[in-house]
Amino acid sequence: MKFEMNLFYIDKTTGTFADELLASGFVQLLQQLFAQQGILSPNIVQTDNGYAYEIVCDTPLDLNAVAEAKRPYYPAVIIQTNKNKDKLPAELPSHALIHYETERDQRKQFFEARNALKKTTEKAETTSEENGNLTALPPAPHPDWDIFRMINPAALIGYNSLMEQWFAVISAGLQGQVYTGLCQLFSQSPNDVETIRQEWQTLAKEQNWKLVDATASQFYNPSQGKGINKAQPDGVGLGNLKSFWLLEWLKAVGFYEIAFTRTMQGVSDRKTYVPIYGRMAPKFAKEVYQDFKSRMFSETAVRSDILVVLRYLQAFLEKSKLAQAEGEEERERREMFGEEYTPADFMHGFQVAFYKDLGNAVTTMNLSFLNLPSWVQIHQEDDVQTYREILQEHETIVRQFAENKGDELSLLTQYRDFIVADNLDPFYEFTTAYGSWLISQGEKPGFPPRKFSTHNLRRLLVSTQPQLSKILESPGFINIAYAIRQSTVVAQYRKKEGDRRYDVRYGLGRDLVRQSQYPDEFIAALSDFLHKYNAENAQVMETRSGPYRRSVQTGDIQDILQLIDKHGSDLIAKLLVAYGYAREPRKEENDQETNS
Repeated sequence: MKFEMNLFYIDKTTGTFADELLASGFVQLLQQLFAQQGILSPNIVQTDNGYAYEIVCDTPLDLNAVAEAKRPYYPAVIIQTNKNKDKLPAELPSHALIHYETERDQRKQFFEARNALKKTTEKAETTSEENGNLTALPPAPHPDWDIFRMINPAALIGYNSLMEQWFAVISAGLQGQVYTGLCQLFSQSPNDVETIRQEWQTLAKEQNWKLVDATASQFYNPSQGKGINKAQPDGVGLGNLKSFWLLEWLKAVGFYEIAFTRTMQGVSDRKTYVPIYGRMAPKFAKEVYQDFKSRMFSETAVRSDILVVLRYLQAFLEKSKLAQAEGEEERERREMFGEEYTPADFMHGFQVAFYKDLGNAVTTMNLSFLNLPSWVQIHQEDDVQTYREILQEHETIVRQFAENKGDELSLLTQYRDFIVADNLDPFYEFTTAYGSWLISQGEKPGFPPRKFSTHNLRRLLVSTQPQLSKILESPGFINIAYAIRQSTVVAQYRKKEGDRRYDVRYGLGRDLVRQSQYPDEFIAALSDFLHKYNAENAQVMETRSGPYRRSVQTGDIQDILQLIDKHGSDLIAKLLVAYGYAREPRKEENDQETNS
């Protein structure tokens, strides 16, 4: 009798990324079992059902064939070091093992050689030209090096014990029995862990294996580090929590597939990011992850959070683009996403664990969640390129800031509040502070600071709140934002170039927003600025040659007063400042008139 199964459940038991790692590890196992049955590209979809992850396979898995599986499968390697090499099984196959010191030295040699050829490398990457020196570089570091570094030495013994036990299962030819047990475990919710644990105890006793419950490493179970974790404590002993070893093994396997971990720039502290899927095909998720991971480098803590979100979104959009000639994979992708989609519906965000380095140990210091913003919404194919341009612009702005400077750390924190939120309030706080920063940096020598473009700024604001389009399209709003721009960032740029016809109005944006809490005071402050702006224009026209700035007209002031009455002074002030400190396309930014 043929016994098949195509529906599985992974219970959410911790509320942390341990649940996601377990689901990912089991999905990888499913893909391997399908491959052993001759199905190389199974259509699998993982969906968040709240209480559990539901995993649906279009093609049923033949459990009779699963029980007979004999092919060796090593989804996670044993880590060999100079200290433990004599204690590991002698007959380990090479693909089931990595040499830590060899990988470390190879990585060091690669970056030393790359730094020595830095100028040559950058030229080749910029021009896309081949260079003989580049081909002479040592082999690139192992793609999983950061995981090896995380595990060794803090979690090496516990990790290797899992991998050695799996090697023992393979060596005994009993993997089919274990596969079957895992499929049955996850065939229903709640998962009956105790039954498979008892079955394993019987098997382990027959084979003289000692491992049943393994230490729940805080790297895979961030809320379960050493400490007092009992629901009803009956003592003060600080022991490690235990978990059934096969569950821990699957979490380790899943970590290699979906987790991103890095030590922070300049310190030994670590952050781990794990995507939390809403509805995702693992095949597509892996494509996105590989693209995303290739974009990431060591960063400081707050900037790392921001770039993880921005670059994951960019990778998601890149991989979700519809091909001109639609093949089978593109068709499956279209069916999964539909004609209109929001990336946040498919990947909700990142569970984040921050690990503090204590010298001889590490400890989990903070758990957080980075929401994937839902304002990225794809309604037509052109929207993909639109959002990629917006996200890239935001990245170039964020990368200007250094966390060791107080004002820039504050800007990074404000921007992070925005990128993980679904409203614009944090963004307005950021753009107001950013305007002041732009002016302070504009006085310094060197490359001028990056600015938002009004084109991308409008697309972002309207995609988040469509009703803002009427404000942004108002002639009065456009012309008064132009006046703010001409009196701040443009005037400063011209001053730097030797053109001192117009004064730079330092602190204008900050002052307008401060006064905006009270409509009368804001109108008075804005009127005072516009009066001085027009007076300055008239004075320059009398004494200097053109071209000249446009002056603000009476109709512009009437427009802005109507907008304040309808939308409030606070919103209008923040929008004016955001637009006023952004850059127009060059031909418009330099738009000058010969008369008022």
